[in-house]
Amino acid sequence: PPALPRPWWQRVMPIGITAVVFAVIGGLAVWNVRPVAPLPVMRSVFTLPDGQTFTNAGRQVVAISPSGAQIAYVANSQLYLRAMSELEARPLSGTEIKEGVLNPVFSPDGQSVAFWSAADQTIKRIGVSGGAPVTVCEATRPYGMSWQGDVIVFGQGSAGISRVSASGGKPEVIIRVDHGEVAHGPQILPDGKTVLFTVTRGTGSDRWDKAQIVVHRLPSGERTTLIEGGSDARYVPTGHLVYALGNVLLAVPFDPGRLEVRGGAVAVVQGVRRADTPEVNSGVAQVGLSTTGSLVYVAGLESTTGTGALALLDRKGNLEPLKLSPGSYETPRVSPDGRRIAYSNALGNEHAIYVHELSGSSSPRRLTFGGRNRFPVWSADGVRLVFQSDRDGDLALFSQRADGTDSAERLTKPNSETSHIPESWSPSSDTLLFSELKNSIFSLWTLSLRDRKAEPFGGVTSAVMPQSMFSPDGQWVAYRSTDLGPSAVYVQPFPATGAKYQIATGAAPVWSRDGKEIFVVANGQLYVFSITTRPSLTFGNRTVIGTAGLRIVSSALTTKPFDITPDGRILGSVAAEQTQSATSTAPRIHVVLNWFEELK
Repeated sequence: PPALPRPWWQRVMPIGITAVVFAVIGGLAVWNVRPVAPLPVMRSVFTLPDGQTFTNAGRQVVAISPSGAQIAYVANSQLYLRAMSELEARPLSGTEIKEGVLNPVFSPDGQSVAFWSAADQTIKRIGVSGGAPVTVCEATRPYGMSWQGDVIVFGQGSAGISRVSASGGKPEVIIRVDHGEVAHGPQILPDGKTVLFTVTRGTGSDRWDKAQIVVHRLPSGERTTLIEGGSDARYVPTGHLVYALGNVLLAVPFDPGRLEVRGGAVAVVQGVRRADTPEVNSGVAQVGLSTTGSLVYVAGLESTTGTGALALLDRKGNLEPLKLSPGSYETPRVSPDGRRIAYSNALGNEHAIYVHELSGSSSPRRLTFGGRNRFPVWSADGVRLVFQSDRDGDLALFSQRADGTDSAERLTKPNSETSHIPESWSPSSDTLLFSELKNSIFSLWTLSLRDRKAEPFGGVTSAVMPQSMFSPDGQWVAYRSTDLGPSAVYVQPFPATGAKYQIATGAAPVWSRDGKEIFVVANGQLYVFSITTRPSLTFGNRTVIGTAGLRIVSSALTTKPFDITPDGRILGSVAAEQTQSATSTAPRIHVVLNWFEELK
């Protein structure tokens, strides 16, 4: 018999259910492909308990498990573990070796730690809960060590690189080096057939900064140099090589398939501790990296001199030290937006330009490498810096983006008897003021950034550096000169008309950001003058500003020793002992969570 027609709601229901199912599937698909907010980067500091100090710091003293859950470090000739979920570290029972331990490295699952024992010259492993350590193999003091899969690879200096089963056995030499070479810091790359390591020659204290970072293909033995200058490279899952140069950690994009670096290196962490005596020890950087994006490192001084610190001073005399290690700071300059500073810092025989966030939310970033780079000056938009550098043998002006995303661009080419010093960048960003030193006499010049044409400015000559500065509206130039006698501060219109106005005897003129004041150093004190430029130039009586220990001495051959922030505070240097709380030398481990987000 013919079937009876179904009610309308039974006929519609399958269609409705299908529509709902597809709507849910579509919604889930959209949900899954929505942009995911990056995890916040979080920083903390773990200070070693009283009585603990790092030992055997000529080799690795800190490590982090692949998951980022635990930290291991070497103190008082013993291994200590600190779980991220706990506040305190605990000694790892079974590593109390009087002769010392070094080079801790976690197993891939984070349940064991391998280390080198000085007592019997062996590599051992031990569970994170402690117990009796198990000998893996005999080895001389390692030059770096890593654990991938069930294999431990370790450097043996002039004897090359060896590997051994983590379960124990006889080590096998997998890479030999030429006579006079020293190998350090091996890591097996994800393909399992390529080893990343550092190789250097010589015995000088700078040999690790002149080292090569290379990859070695197994079993062909083909070696390719990736980076000239640097050591202790590690490959991380973001597709970067992270390595050390001086006390700076740098990162460069790396293709592990093609074994090629792509693009330029960028400084990512400043003030990392290196080996105590690099001329006789390894190229180690005291850094640990997890595969999940956590970073730990032991801080070291950014400067070899440690002569001072930077601080901000308000008009009420309140001094605020910046969160920077002591250093040999020169020419601190505030960015136009007041959020960053640039400065030069001495690093042995070099000077480097650094950029630092005044908020202290990140470590200072080293901008320049190689040679002596000094006297940074900000562009009006805060995008670029101009500075003096001798990287090519002469003392010329160079320009570079403040974020370090390009290389330095040469602006001038002085002869061998002349040096150029940048002094001020016009608010229109098309003109630079710079001084030229020749035969012990300074003269003031302008450089057009449009056609690179340089011209003398206003007939200014002096036996001292002019220390010139554009007014905030770009219509005046303040400078110092001795052409009429003692050092005095003058103001001229820009472009120069021949008019000249003397403000006071003294040096280091700095305009306030609103153009209503000029700061001047005289007789070891800091003064401020009120000034108006319209309808004519007039200035009021001077007022003394208390400096609370700021170093404001201005010599004949230096640029201005201080700067003014947009809110009127004074940036300068102070003696290091005035900032002891900000520059504590207690042994500490810096911890950065979700660091890969910052690295990206």
